[in-house]
Amino acid sequence: MRTDSELRSEFRSALEAVTPPAPWLGQTVKKELGTKLSTRRADRARVQLRFGLNVVAILVLLAVAIAAVGVYLTLHQSVVPAHPGAGRVFFPTKMVTASTGWSWVGSSELWRTTDGGVNWTNVSPPSLPDRLVHYAGDLHGPAYYSDVAYLLDATHAWVAETGHSAAFGAGLYIATFRTTDGGKTWHEGASLGGVSPALYFLDENHGWLLLPTQSSLLLYTTDDGGVSWKPTTSVAETVPPPTGSPTIASPTIVFSSLTTGWLLSTDGSLLVTHDGGATWQVQPLPITPEAGGVSPPRFFDPQHGQIIAWASSASPAVLLVTSDGGSTWVVRSIPGEIQFGGNFIDASHGWVIAGSAADFDAVPGVPLPLYRTEDGGLTWVRIPTNVVWRSQDGHVGPIDILVFVDQNNGFAVREKYMANGSTQWLKTTDGGRTWTVVVEAP
Repeated sequence: MRTDSELRSEFRSALEAVTPPAPWLGQTVKKELGTKLSTRRADRARVQLRFGLNVVAILVLLAVAIAAVGVYLTLHQSVVPAHPGAGRVFFPTKMVTASTGWSWVGSSELWRTTDGGVNWTNVSPPSLPDRLVHYAGDLHGPAYYSDVAYLLDATHAWVAETGHSAAFGAGLYIATFRTTDGGKTWHEGASLGGVSPALYFLDENHGWLLLPTQSSLLLYTTDDGGVSWKPTTSVAETVPPPTGSPTIASPTIVFSSLTTGWLLSTDGSLLVTHDGGATWQVQPLPITPEAGGVSPPRFFDPQHGQIIAWASSASPAVLLVTSDGGSTWVVRSIPGEIQFGGNFIDASHGWVIAGSAADFDAVPGVPLPLYRTEDGGLTWVRIPTNVVWRSQDGHVGPIDILVFVDQNNGFAVREKYMANGSTQWLKTTDGGRTWTVVVEAP
């Protein structure tokens, strides 16, 4: 049996345990309450007086805990629930698994699916009170600001929003939000003065943020998931600022490790850093792409990466491959005169929709020209599919988006331009041979 002194000591310890802003507040309160309740049941049969003291202690502790939680939430309002609402979105930005994916909609909303794209839920972060968003239709207005997002995996994502406040020089600033639970809650990070950012994250903690100015690009880095940002360098203005396009499939900045990263220049050359972004040099390529005729690199690990490049608008795209971390690149061909969409899941396995100008004029019933490689683009094999490019009821447009999440499961979006004007969200479970319609909408 405990003495009055022991009870008072335990009570004081419990009060100290729930003093905000302890991140383990909820678990501590739960543990303390569980301990008190268990002791109450044990003592009930022995001493009624001690039972009464325990009840009083628990009630007071609960009141203090509730007050502490209120103070904690007041001091940490950056953690908020996601927006309610559900609906269908037909153009996923990133499918992570056969069931889970994200869609960045209208330059300002983030949606998530957990059933392979049948249904979607709005998981957008909270809006800044002084938020500025201009959509594509406002490009001729006084300014064009667009939120941007980076989607790392099934649970981690970041969104950068533009706001207006006189506290930031010209009045424009960027606030970054991070989720670690698939958009259920969001944490707001430090704000930076500027507009039109580009984001890239290597893992859940390490990331980079690029902000354009009138004469250069400012590069910031974070090692705490975007809670704080540190200036790294100022890059010459020959590097183009982000375009503000709603798509985030091709970020302007890419890192394959904590030290090695890439930026694209206006003439299509590639800039590389080996010191985390402090200094940059031109990366030689085996071909000379036309201006804008090169994609940002995509790396599957620190050594293996790929680039899509065009020598001219009249030439077909080629695949540039590296296996030494980007020091050297080799050229590999891609099937067809025209490529309509492609996707690699690793350095070896990839798919591409490719054809010729004659394919557009072919009679109805032409199958989808889908190719697959299992050796990183050294060889390609045509895959027979049950999807036709054109049908008897009119021109069925080519598949615009092609995404594979593993060697068997893939997704695609198909537009039926001259038939009934519908959009179809397709899925394959056998590497692209057979496709089924998941959803269809006008």
